[in-house]
Amino acid sequence: MLEYFGTDEGTRALNCNGEKNVKEEHGDDEELGKEEASVYRGLAARLNFMSQDCPDLQFPIKPCSREMAKPTRGSWRHLKKVARYSMNRERVVWEFELQDEPKFSHTVGDSDWGRSVKDRESGVWMLGKHCIKTWCASQGAFALSSAEAEFYAMIEAVIRAKGLLSTMQEMGYPAGEGGIRLHTDSSVAKSFVSRRGLGKMRHLEIRDLWLQREVGLGKVVVLKIEGPKNPADLMTKYLQSQE
Repeated sequence: MLEYFGTDEGTRALNCNGEKNVKEEHGDDEELGKEEASVYRGLAARLNFMSQDCPDLQFPIKPCSREMAKPTRGSWRHLKKVARYSMNRERVVWEFELQDEPKFSHTVGDSDWGRSVKDRESGVWMLGKHCIKTWCASQGAFALSSAEAEFYAMIEAVIRAKGLLSTMQEMGYPAGEGGIRLHTDSSVAKSFVSRRGLGKMRHLEIRDLWLQREVGLGKVVVLKIEGPKNPADLMTKYLQSQE
């Protein structure tokens, strides 16, 4: 992939996995030709495959994958920048240290309400110290506040955690029988799921309040995590390498 873009030892790698304030250039809306579009799809698919083991690629590669049907010059420019950022990732090592049987599973949900509606939801699921699953998804519901957006991200995180736990239990692995530990960096969203009723978020659908019941029954325990320490930030927004 890097050879295709003509990168070498003298090419400067990018320290950020994307542009926070994208400036459109003349010709960005022009669609690629048939051959260029085919190459674009192949490179985007390769980066998408790499992102399964490299979570910091999941957020920047998502718009590239979304534009695979009709890639444009702007899509190509963005893909090239993601490729240059990947030069910082010669290899990725996942460490799974020996640990006791975990009593709980941990999940983290995050949302970036102020950015595009298409790119603002992510999460992490862990068993003990072992990171098992990460994701970057689009938020289906339209939130009218950052707290509401975080609430939807928490729902998505618990749904995914329950699905993964169910799969593991069917395979005979009694993981997380003690419940789910849900981490969020939003104090308002944490407070909302810890009580009953809509409160001031009166436009929410009643079906989304099941999380409050899960918290009330003790099946889900909500914990606060500091923003800079939130691992889900990696799949929600563009970050510098040192962040």
